Amino acid sequence: MVMTACAGQGGIETLPSDTPAPSATPTATIQWFPPTDTPRPLATPTALPTLDLHPGIGELILEDHFEMTSPWQTQRSAAGSVAFGKQELTLAVAQPQGTLFSFRSEPTVDNVYLEITASPSLCRGADMYGLLLRAAGPQDAYRFLIACNGMLRLERIKNSKVVILYDWTPSAQVPPGSPLVLRVGVWMLNNELRFFVNDVYQFGVHDTVWQRGSIGLFARSAGKNVLTVNFSNLVIYHLDLQRVPPLEATASAATPTAVLPWRITRTPTFPLITPSALGDSWKNRYETIIFVVVVSSTIVKTQ
Repeated sequence: MVMTACAGQGGIETLPSDTPAPSATPTATIQWFPPTDTPRPLATPTALPTLDLHPGIGELILEDHFEMTSPWQTQRSAAGSVAFGKQELTLAVAQPQGTLFSFRSEPTVDNVYLEITASPSLCRGADMYGLLLRAAGPQDAYRFLIACNGMLRLERIKNSKVVILYDWTPSAQVPPGSPLVLRVGVWMLNNELRFFVNDVYQFGVHDTVWQRGSIGLFARSAGKNVLTVNFSNLVIYHLDLQRVPPLEATASAATPTAVLPWRITRTPTFPLITPSALGDSWKNRYETIIFVVVVSSTIVKTQ
C-alpha cells in the first residue's frame, strides 16, 4: 500500500514502500560427514527353552493334609510341643536353644520329588527350621535348614556328626522374619538332591551316603525366643526315570555361560577432512586453526 503526505509547495511526496531483503548468494554446502556404509542390523536373540530342573515327576505317591490320623510323631516336653492343628503339624520350641523334630513312619523314600508348605509364625534371627530327608533317625539324615534371617543350608548327619554340604547362603525367595509362607520342594534322584523354594531352584548337591529313608520335620531356637513353625500340605511324587535326562547334561545346562546375543559387524569410520574438501572460503580458517594448535603445543612442551 502507498501512503502520501503534504510537502512544501503543496506537492505530493510518495513514501518509499518496504524494500525486500536482497537474496543470499548461494554457496557450496560443506558435507562434514559423508555417508558411510550402514552397519548390518543386529541379530534378534533366540529365546531358549526353559530348563526343567525337576524333571520326571510322575505318579503321586502320597498326599498328606496332616489330619489327626497322619502317622507323624507328636510330643510335649520342656523343650516344647509337636501337635496337630487345623490340617497342619506345629512345632513350637519353648526352651531357649531348644530343638524339636518329628518323623513320618511311612513311607520310606528314595527317588522322589516332594513339596511341603512351611509357615513360620514366630521366628527371628538365626532360628531355623526345615526337613530331614532319607533319614534313619535324627542323627542319620540329610538336614535342609531355613534360617529366619533368609539363609539356606544343607547338612549330612551321620552318627551325630555333621558335614556341611551347602553352607549358609541368602535366598531371594526367603525374606527375613515372620510370618511367612514358603512352598519347599526337594528333588532326589540317586546321588543328587535339588532344592526349591516357591518353585524357584536354589541349589543342588551330589552325595552318596544316604540313598533311602524317612521324612522328618525340624525346628531349633537360636536364642531365648519362642519359635513356632507350621507344616502343611505334603505331596510326594514318584520319579519316572525314563523322562529324566542325563544328570551331567542337566547340571551343566543349569549354570549356562552368558553369551551376548549381538556382535559388532563393522566399526564405523569417518573420512579425514582436508583443506581442499572445505573450499576456498574455509581454507584460510582451517590453516589458521592448524597453526594455532601447533604453536600452542610447542609452547606447552617448552614450559
